[in-house]
Amino acid sequence: MALSQEVIKSVRKHLDEETIRSLGVVSGLSIRRYARASGESNPLYFDTEYAQQLGYPDVIAPPNMLPSIVDWTEGEDETVLRADGTAGEELAGVPSSGVRVMGGGETMDFHEPVVAGVSVVLRSRLAEVSERESSSGAMAILKYRNTYESSAGVPLMTCVRSVLLR
Repeated sequence: MALSQEVIKSVRKHLDEETIRSLGVVSGLSIRRYARASGESNPLYFDTEYAQQLGYPDVIAPPNMLPSIVDWTEGEDETVLRADGTAGEELAGVPSSGVRVMGGGETMDFHEPVVAGVSVVLRSRLAEVSERESSSGAMAILKYRNTYESSAGVPLMTCVRSVLLR
């Protein structure tokens, strides 16, 4: 199945719908693991004492940690994943097969450091759907505005993620 006007219409029905998900508590261990895996060496990400000397109650997360985590749960069984390896729940209106889904980049605005122990909520909405022709045919560009905030409502970061459909 190639990208059709029916698929684009189906996706557009979800414009401006907001989903809200509790991502849970960001632990010091998950911060340290992410920092280690991404090659970070800043002691703010590893050393609680050092972070406290700089006025934080605990270690803080590297700035791009929140949108880098695709799934905050243990994950889905492989048998229910899309061909691209995702569960697809954040792509409302996109068929589970026959459409190629690709990342198209992200822009991030950082508001507050993410400190170990904070409970994070993700507010996500499909903000834009545009179309264009590519060398291999029709393509749609979806822009999702993801706002990460503490459970107390403090904005932590905003990320606009582009997803390409072909």
